[in-house]
Amino acid sequence: MKLHTIALLTALLGSAWMSGSVQAQGFVFGTGEAKTDAAPAVAGARNAKVETAQRLLARMGLLREAPSGVLTPATLEAIRGFSAQHGLAPSNQVTDSLLNSIRRVIWQTQNWSGGNYKGREKLVDAQGLREAQILLGKLGFNAGPLDGTFGPQTQVATEAFQESQNTTVDGLITATVLMNLRRAVNGVGPSAKETVRILNWSDYIEPSVLLDFEKEYNIRVVYDIFASNDDLQARLGAGGAPYDVVFPTANAVPALAAKGLLSKLDKSSLKNLGNIDPRVDATLRAWDKEGAYSLPYMWYTVGIAWNPKLTAKAFPGQAMDSLVNVFDPETARRFQSCGVGVVDSASDVVPLAAMAGGQGKWDSKNSIAAAGKVLDRLSGIVKVIPTDQFVESLASGKICVAIGFSGDAVQAQTKSRGNVDYRVPSDGGLLAIDAMAIPATATNKREAHLFIDYIMRPQVIAKISNTVGYANANLKAGEFMNDSVKSNPAVVPTTAALSRSSPIPILTEQDRQGIASVWAKFAK
Repeated sequence: MKLHTIALLTALLGSAWMSGSVQAQGFVFGTGEAKTDAAPAVAGARNAKVETAQRLLARMGLLREAPSGVLTPATLEAIRGFSAQHGLAPSNQVTDSLLNSIRRVIWQTQNWSGGNYKGREKLVDAQGLREAQILLGKLGFNAGPLDGTFGPQTQVATEAFQESQNTTVDGLITATVLMNLRRAVNGVGPSAKETVRILNWSDYIEPSVLLDFEKEYNIRVVYDIFASNDDLQARLGAGGAPYDVVFPTANAVPALAAKGLLSKLDKSSLKNLGNIDPRVDATLRAWDKEGAYSLPYMWYTVGIAWNPKLTAKAFPGQAMDSLVNVFDPETARRFQSCGVGVVDSASDVVPLAAMAGGQGKWDSKNSIAAAGKVLDRLSGIVKVIPTDQFVESLASGKICVAIGFSGDAVQAQTKSRGNVDYRVPSDGGLLAIDAMAIPATATNKREAHLFIDYIMRPQVIAKISNTVGYANANLKAGEFMNDSVKSNPAVVPTTAALSRSSPIPILTEQDRQGIASVWAKFAK
C-alpha cells in the first residue's frame, strides 16, 4: 500500500499541478502544463478520474447529476462549459491537464486555502486540519508542513488516503475523512481479518460507535457517505467496491429491492431484534411491507425550521409553523431579505409542495402537477439549500426560514445555541424512516449482520441519537439518551403533531422522473 501511495504522490506532485504564483505548505504551483497525460478517461467505462472531475464540476455548479465515474452526456456538456468559460480547447476526455485546470479554478475561487469550500461538508477548524495532517503522516501520506492550512499537498495526500481506503475520492478534509483517519490510526487497521463496508448519509453516526465496534469484534470498518437516495441507487447499481451495510430512506427500499439491489436480512442472526419499537417497525411496513429487507435506524419528520429573531424582524407577528411561509409566494417574499429556502431533496420537498397545492394524499400525476404549480411561483424567491449546507445555513442565520429535516434542525439548534425552532407544520408534514439494509452485492454479510445487531443495542443507538439529533426506534434506548434530545419536540413530536404527518410516499419510476423534471426547473 505504501509503495503505491508513494508512486501516486510522486506522480501528482511531480506534475505541473496549477499555474500562478500561489504558494502553500512549501509547495509551489507549476507554471506550465505536464508534458504528458496519463491515459485519458473515455466514454463508456467507470473511471476514478471521471468521478473526480464530476465532483469538482458539481462543486462549481456546472453538473447536477450524481458522480458515477462514467463519462455521461451531462458530464461532457459540463466539461465543454468549463472549457468555454476558461478559454481551453474543447475536450471529450478527462485528462490530467483538464483536472489540473479545474482544481486551479476551484482553488482560486472557493477559498480552499482556508479549508473552506462551497457545497460540501466542512472542516474549517485549523486544529482539526493539523490533526488530519499528523494522522496522514502516521499512515505514510506526506501532507506537507503541519500548519493547519489546507493546501495542495494536503489535498493530494488526502486523495491518496481515500484511494487506499477505496472510499469516495475528493481530496477534502471533511468531518468524515477526519473520523476515518482517526480510526485508521487508532482502530484495528488492515491487520483485521474481516472488514465491513458502510455507506451512510453525512453527519449521521457517532464516531466512537465505529471505533468501539472495531475493537470489540476485530472487524475493520470502511466508512463512506452518499448524498441522496438517487446517489445510493446509482452506486449500488454501478459496480465497483461493494458495500455491506447501507442506510436508505425507507420509501426508497421497494425500488432498490425490485431492482435486485438489496439482500433479504437473516433476522434469525440478530440477537437484539426485540429492542425495536413495534410501532416504528409497523410504520416501516408502509414501505417494506414484509420487513424482509430493512430495519429502522432513525426516524424523523420533514417540516419547517426558522430563526425566531430574524423572522420576527422580517414579518412581525407571523405564525411560523405553516407551509405558507415557504410555499406561498407573497408570504415567502416577506422573508426573502433574511433568506427563505428548502433543502435540496426533491423527494421530500415535492410531496410537501403538493400538500401546499391542495393535494392532501399523494396520487402521483396530480400531486406532481400541483407541486409544480406551487414551485413555479417561487422562482427567484425561495433558495435550494444543499443538504450538507442546511445545518450551517440555519445555525449561522444565512437562512431564516426553511423546509427541511427535523434532525438537521436539532443540530442547527445546538450550533446556534437555541436560535432555531422547528415544528411539524400545522397544515401537514411528512414522517420518514431511514433504514438499515444489506446490498445484494455485499461480500461480508456475516459482518454486516453483526454491525446491524450492534447498532440495535440500546446504549449504542442512544449514543448516535445524542450526537445526530434524530429519534431512534429502540424501546430501551431512552434511559441512555440526553434529556435535551429525547424531550425536544423537534426530535420526538407530540401525538397531535405526528397525527398531521403523512408517511413519505413510495415513488414509482414514473414519479421519480416527474419529480426530477419539476425539481430541475425549480432548482436551476
